[in-house]
Amino acid sequence: MRNDFFNLININKSEVLRYLEYKGQDINDNLKNTINECIKLTKDKINPRYMLRVYPILRKKENNVIEVKGSSLKFSSKDIYILLKNCDECIIIATTIGMEIEKEIRKHSYTELTKSIILDACATTAIEELCDLIQENLKLKLSNQGKYITNRYSPGYGDLSIDTNIEIINFLNSSKEIGLTITENKIMIPRKSVIAIIGISNSKVKVENKSCLNCKNYDSCRYKKGDEVCGDKRVYKK
Repeated sequence: MRNDFFNLININKSEVLRYLEYKGQDINDNLKNTINECIKLTKDKINPRYMLRVYPILRKKENNVIEVKGSSLKFSSKDIYILLKNCDECIIIATTIGMEIEKEIRKHSYTELTKSIILDACATTAIEELCDLIQENLKLKLSNQGKYITNRYSPGYGDLSIDTNIEIINFLNSSKEIGLTITENKIMIPRKSVIAIIGISNSKVKVENKSCLNCKNYDSCRYKKGDEVCGDKRVYKK
């Protein structure tokens, strides 16, 4: 599915700088202009698409397993179990911003490496903003039905194996729906793509701002923001 989200993706410059590991260094006018140019180019080249499905779930507390009814999917993860502990349904989302921006990043890697790196950061920001927009839209729609959603959580974070991406992509048949595939080495194509799980509850759930200081990846993360809200909104902390 591709819709008006395309026009709402802003590509926040501060997030681009964070992915460039900016730590307050001086930025000259030439670099500022290049960043602005890359933001504009990214907006022109991305093709935001997403698909989502809603499924009832079955929780098995003894081994922290979530079974997705009507599918072969089972999530063996304490993090996911806690995320969905008050939920009867979950939303499984697949998103991508397409191959054109990938080609642009690759093209510039041969001729203008700096520009390629900045474009990559812009594209990472764009896919995260797309996920945020989808999540906010779901929150609004479901709140009108008296329902609530959890934070989103992606395979590869916390204790949910990145192998889960393969299972979800194959189950959703996202290749046909939005052109999203995955290699045997667990690399999603296009690279700037996200798989996420969100819970749906009939009662209000606790949704916290994520602090980098509370993240289990804090020590190894290159993009941490000290005690500020974590830029990677896919990470759910209990």
